[in-house]
Amino acid sequence: MPLSFNQLMPSGAHIWIWHLTETKEALEKFVQKEDFDEILIRYKHPQRQLQKMAISLLTLQLGDEHIIDIQYDELGKPAPKDFPGFISISHTSHYVGLLYHPLYSCGLDLEEINERLLKVAPRFINEIEKKWLDKSNPLNDIGLIWSVKEALFKNIGGGGILFKEQLEVNKPSFIDDVSGWGWATYKKDNLLRTFEYRFINLEDVLLVHTIAIESERNI
Repeated sequence: MPLSFNQLMPSGAHIWIWHLTETKEALEKFVQKEDFDEILIRYKHPQRQLQKMAISLLTLQLGDEHIIDIQYDELGKPAPKDFPGFISISHTSHYVGLLYHPLYSCGLDLEEINERLLKVAPRFINEIEKKWLDKSNPLNDIGLIWSVKEALFKNIGGGGILFKEQLEVNKPSFIDDVSGWGWATYKKDNLLRTFEYRFINLEDVLLVHTIAIESERNI
């Protein structure tokens, strides 16, 4: 399972991405039998099984000598069991990613950008975000907004978040041709929470992660 990305980010987060090319039989050699059997029972789709096995193995990157158990709260947000810090998980058809931050809540999204986003964009892009879209070729900007909001959703945790009304992505600043950063906010009632987002366009997938840089405050 080749590690295609392994980087400590300026935000203090560490991200690992695996290019998932193995078969179930190949991964079975590295996953504990009880974990392997549980995955087969809980997840019926073959690709989902592979992703869960890969996630288990990715926890070895946290520097421990054994696979760290991942527990999920009632809203589905993951956390490392008996291990300090925060994690987030994302996957596409061919990639699985793990984000770890020792101090701050975080969110990771891996996205394969395609034309379908143009059709659903009115559901999640607000008027402020429309102002900075590249009108001549909006797909990349729309893909970034979607991916940031997906990462925010994982960062915040829980359902009921309105992507268009409550999440706002500010225009990014580019570091180079493929990466950059920016700010995003989550507004609910009279409370505001601010996040930093960073992104990297890898060969065939967009990587976005968010860090909660302040607690909720009144507005």
